[in-house]
Formats: sequence, C-alpha cells, structure tokens
Amino acid sequence: GPQDSGLPTRDAVVEPVATVQLPDGPAEMSEEDVAALVTRYNFADQERNPDGVFAKTLVDNGDDLTVTDLTTGLMWQRGGIDIMSHRSMRREVARVNGERFAGYEDWRLPTMAEALSLLEPEKLANNQYLHRCFSGEQPFVFVDATRKPGGQWFVDYKQGRAFWSSGTIPGGFGRLCRREK
Repeated sequence: GPQDSGLPTRDAVVEPVATVQLPDGPAEMSEEDVAALVTRYNFADQERNPDGVFAKTLVDNGDDLTVTDLTTGLMWQRGGIDIMSHRSMRREVARVNGERFAGYEDWRLPTMAEALSLLEPEKLANNQYLHRCFSGEQPFVFVDATRKPGGQWFVDYKQGRAFWSSGTIPGGFGRLCRREK
C-alpha cells in the first residue's frame, strides 16, 4: 500500500486551526496576477517568493487515498493522474468522479492558489517541494488557469514554482482536490 503519510490523524489535531479561503474557480492569469497571488498568501514559490511559507495543517484521513488541509478546507489526492493532455485530463476528472474516488464525486483540478498552497519552502521528499504524504509521481500538475495572453499554467513541485507553457505542451500530471462541505 501507500507509504505512511507522516501526518497526524484528523482527530489528533485538537488546536483550532485558523482557516484561509483561497480563490477557487477557473481563472485567466497574467504573470503579474500569479506574482500578486504568491505575495498575498506568502506561498513558497522558489522563483517569486523563495522565503515564503504558507502554514498548512495537513491531516491523514485514514483511507490511504486522501489528506485534508484543515487550513484551506481542501481534501487532496495523495497520488494523482499520469501525464496526459489537457483535454484527456478533463475526461479523466469526469471518470474519477464517476467512480466516486474516496467516496466523493466533486473532484476537480486545483486553482493556481490551491496548487501553490501545497508548496513547501524546501525539498522534503522525492526531490520535490512537497510533503512526503504525496506521491512523487506527479512532479508538475495542471491548474485550472490559463495564461494571459496565451498558454496553460502549471505548478511544478520539483522546481517549486508556478510556470506556464504554450498550448503545444505534450501534457501534464494531475492531483485533484475537493472542498469539504
């Protein structure tokens, strides 16, 4: 099975957690928009804010499939989706929801802010700026944001930053999230 998450279980977190509502929903973002977002939430983007720290509160949901960040209210896949085109990624999200992954059918691609919120200030595991509870097999992931004036945004956990690529990119990986009700 998956490796031990190294996280506390949800019922082990007794302190009340300060919550942060991250922007959700698809977006069209310029480089300036991304830089402003990184600054606003102090995300640990190695290019735009190398000293940033976003205080997460990750907990293990005990299903070997998901973790939740109590700070943002987001549940995340510990693993993810293999490399594919943006179009096939959309189909894969629909398939994951049709199968009710981990018992839910509202999984989606993360927004830029949501994907950036997982960045760690230093490389922790799998040579990535990411907690070891997450699989290392998705080094850069699609986010629900297109680039103004053109292209697709990603968050790269190996380089620890947001980056964009033109529409001709062979594809990207996925790590889906959902908002806990």
